[in-house]
Amino acid sequence: MKDYKSESIRNVAFCGHGRSGKTTLLEAALFNSGATTRLGNVDLGTSVLDFEPEENKRKMSISASLAAVEWKNFKVNAIDVPGFPDFVAEMHGALAAADSTVIVVSASAGVEVETEKSWALAESLNLPRAFFITKMDREHADFDKVLTQLRDKFGNSVVPVQIPVGKEDSFKGVIDLLKVFSKVKADDEQFDAADLADEVEDKRLEMLDIVAEFNDELMEKYLEGDVEDLDENEISEALAQGFAEAKVFPVFVGSALKNIGVKKFLNSLVEFFPAPDSKDYQGINPKTDELVERKISEPFSGQIFKTMVDPFVGRMSYVRIFSGDMKSDATYQLFGENSEGQERLNGLFTMQGKKQIPVDVAHAGDIVVTSKLANAKTGDTLCDKAAPIKYERIKYPEPMLAMAVTSEKKGEEDKVFSAIVRQQDEDPTIVLIKDAETKQTILKGVGEVHLDILSDKLQRKFGVKMVLGEPRIAYRETIRKEVEVQGKHKKQSGGHGQYGDVWLRIGPNKEGTGNVWSESIFGGSVPRQYFPAVEKGTQETLAEGVIAGYPVVNVSVNLFDGSYHAVDSSEAAFKTATSIAIKKGILSAAPILLEPIDEITVLTPENYMGDIIGKLNSKRGKILGMDPKGKGMTEVKALIPSSELYKYATDLRSQTQGRASYSLKFSHYDPMPDKLAEKIIEEHKAAQEK
Repeated sequence: MKDYKSESIRNVAFCGHGRSGKTTLLEAALFNSGATTRLGNVDLGTSVLDFEPEENKRKMSISASLAAVEWKNFKVNAIDVPGFPDFVAEMHGALAAADSTVIVVSASAGVEVETEKSWALAESLNLPRAFFITKMDREHADFDKVLTQLRDKFGNSVVPVQIPVGKEDSFKGVIDLLKVFSKVKADDEQFDAADLADEVEDKRLEMLDIVAEFNDELMEKYLEGDVEDLDENEISEALAQGFAEAKVFPVFVGSALKNIGVKKFLNSLVEFFPAPDSKDYQGINPKTDELVERKISEPFSGQIFKTMVDPFVGRMSYVRIFSGDMKSDATYQLFGENSEGQERLNGLFTMQGKKQIPVDVAHAGDIVVTSKLANAKTGDTLCDKAAPIKYERIKYPEPMLAMAVTSEKKGEEDKVFSAIVRQQDEDPTIVLIKDAETKQTILKGVGEVHLDILSDKLQRKFGVKMVLGEPRIAYRETIRKEVEVQGKHKKQSGGHGQYGDVWLRIGPNKEGTGNVWSESIFGGSVPRQYFPAVEKGTQETLAEGVIAGYPVVNVSVNLFDGSYHAVDSSEAAFKTATSIAIKKGILSAAPILLEPIDEITVLTPENYMGDIIGKLNSKRGKILGMDPKGKGMTEVKALIPSSELYKYATDLRSQTQGRASYSLKFSHYDPMPDKLAEKIIEEHKAAQEK
């Protein structure tokens, strides 16, 4: 592969809804560039970019792929981003590395959920955005209908720069509106452009109306009606400026599967999409914590935006170079979230799917891959040791689906957990938590498909099988009245016996005060030397629970009387007597179960608000309020029992077509309804009897 300088590089993320045609479009781009000898097909399993077994099995992208496309002395680093919502982390990483994004839309399906979410994320990063309407050869393909949908959703600055010739079976080609009409040629597409003169002229004027405001001379000619003499370069420059400033959003069109319109699109991409040398980058100096600005011509710096994990090869780190040159045999400074050190590169590659093309040096703005870095992870910064800088880490959405995880085979739990930790390097939306209270390990993911594919990967890569289940809830037990109770432990079995006798006053405490132990012994009925044993017996018994095996909280225990034997009494005997008294006392003090209550915040489009409130109410939720958040979004806050949230992430996605999200934080404990509590108590008794 040639050596490409910054001005000849284009970094573009291709986003959109699942099955909108992103991968097929890039397969056509690779084919047209000569990188492949046949057009890869996702459904046939011949795609260059969908190369993982899980992708071939499901016929969809699950991991962002890098396709280096060489076109007219330019290098296009095209990032194929999965469109399924469970793999949203891939889009966050890809957009952090890109200078612009193309949102691919099906001509038959139109604007879909992930179309909107791709736009929203790119907009939040102020990235230039374009659209490619593909599948014009499909049944029900309708360019004008989709264009109207795009404008309704994203505004009138969405402007077609190409129009299709025909549709469905009669789709023949694409006319480029950037060209002066008299110079329009059929290229390798067979159609008579002259038949479309009126439609083309109308669309060209519509395009000029929007782009002219970015060029004074162009605007003057346009206002004077002198459009015949407009120079093609003037139009392209104005479009490029408006696009780079994220104020104009061009629309391209074609059929990737039939390879129609792809070459014209590539011509436009290298002509007016922004080069990486058009901006400077900001980070902090890790040594001083001062804000620093890094120009593209300054010493090397870059950020790892994606990691692939292979049990044999190790980590493959995808790096966006922000400044300077990156050399294949150099040693660079690493600044990570919790680590700092030096990393020696073990080769440097540009990628076409899984095909590695070695390079000795890569220049500012390029995207390359290096392998076997010892400590580097996604989001970390690599830089020249003499010019330290640390870039802001990539932000990922919080995973919402929580499941208990263990191994299929007993004794392989550590192997499973170790494999999941290794996959966290590849996927930052995987979270593994050890719950000390429930003694379970909790795995969090974006959705059920996400965790299902993770399971397949663990089995393929590491030979382990994980099992997912419903997480236990950390309930509590408490009491509602005060009682006085005796606990006596007396046992004689030859030699010294065992004797301990305590009287305890057990009562409820205010919520949040915890458990309090005290003594009020008079006359030495229980010698002071046994107080620690009584206190320890109290703590251990309350921690184990009485009615359902959950910790007893917010109770006071007072040792006020008892008796002892000069020979047979011991610390162990008093500890046992205390346990007997505590269990008896809790059972007679009106015990109840407490359940954890979370505060949930749901961010949703306004039109789903009624359904969401209804669902929360059905889950024993208590609505706290609603707060408009702009752009048609509303925040709903509620209190909801933790036990009602199992798979709520799946329910919410189904309710809102994936448009809503939520976050949780613990609020407090509340008494559990008697019927629900009885079920849990009975389950505990049944388990004890086994």
